[in-house]
Amino acid sequence: MSSQTRHVAFFLPTFPAGGQEQTTLLLMKGLVERGHRVDLLLERKTGAYLSRVPDTIRVHELRRRSRWSGYRRFITGWPSEGFRHLYGSLGLGQRSIPLHRLIALVDYMESQRPDVVISAHDRAPLLAVWAAGIARQRVATVIIERSIFSRNFAASRADARTHKIMQHRLTLMRRLYPMADMRVAVSNGAAADLADILGLPRSAVRTMYNPVVRPELTARAAEFVDDRWIHNDDVPLIVTAGRLAPEKAQHVLVDAFARLRARGVDARLAILGEGPERERLTHRIAEHGLEAHVRMPGWAENPYAWMARSSLCVLPSEFEGLPNTLIEAMACGCPVVATDCPGGTREILADGAHGRLVPVGDSDALAEAMALTLANPPSPAELQARAAKFSLERSVDAYEAEIERLCTRPPDRHA
Repeated sequence: MSSQTRHVAFFLPTFPAGGQEQTTLLLMKGLVERGHRVDLLLERKTGAYLSRVPDTIRVHELRRRSRWSGYRRFITGWPSEGFRHLYGSLGLGQRSIPLHRLIALVDYMESQRPDVVISAHDRAPLLAVWAAGIARQRVATVIIERSIFSRNFAASRADARTHKIMQHRLTLMRRLYPMADMRVAVSNGAAADLADILGLPRSAVRTMYNPVVRPELTARAAEFVDDRWIHNDDVPLIVTAGRLAPEKAQHVLVDAFARLRARGVDARLAILGEGPERERLTHRIAEHGLEAHVRMPGWAENPYAWMARSSLCVLPSEFEGLPNTLIEAMACGCPVVATDCPGGTREILADGAHGRLVPVGDSDALAEAMALTLANPPSPAELQARAAKFSLERSVDAYEAEIERLCTRPPDRHA
């Protein structure tokens, strides 16, 4: 535990319901409980998870400023970046950022004087590094990468406009991320990927696991959920949870589930989550004639109750930063099967010691692993012991130690 109280700001674009916001909320609460002053700083004060932020955490919204009022400070404080942006505004290049947001962030840093700004997602880390380079108040910057950027970049090629945006972001990341005080990824796989795309040594990116297992998870897993599927013990229930998106590959799970039933295994499948793939999945389920055996109830307020009453949790993703779903299922004593995808899945399962790993996109192998696990599941105690390695306490310990290190080391920033 730190011997000093520090002022830490978490900077995100907005605060919707999602895994990243859940992780941020847990970290903020954990640091507050240890006596630190914590702010949630948002570009726009909106999002479903704002209602979950306790009064002990101050929520700030960046005040809107005239973008032209910021050029003098941007060019004076960071000439190379300031002139690049000015040329873009004059139509001589590509604009990097909304300048009024940048100057509002500088205002926040100088008026509120946080010791550390931790940023994640979209342009927030870029804005944080720029603002820290301009502000008269020294602020340490920490960037968190929660996914596998190279895979997101590759997927963007499907749309020319999206790919152009991602190309520009990658250019900025390579220019600015090395200037941050600390770069964090949520798994060794994600850290290696980030270091590779930035052209940095692997040691330049620190692995720090998400806070996943916490006391309330166990309590919530025991809660009653009014759904007949949960309380039907006659047929095994298989569950998956996550956004219905192409990279989550729930369609592969549907195919594998059809193969599982074709082998004579009587089971049901619940796909928890919402997203753009709902229609495609609905059609896939109908093609296999599985309407009576597969449900998609949407986003679940309490997925832990589903996991605790399921015989198996499956993660069919194409890539993952650190899939909290696997850890949460194991913490609930639910056996797991997952694809051996880029990211943190293999780390969680300790190279398959705590759950079977199958090749990405292989529905036959996935069906086989599901059948074997249902027939011979590991003990809940073994799964829960492994999940405990990803506890809230361990994560807060790690962040608190790094925050203290950043607050006490000499400045090392380049304009």
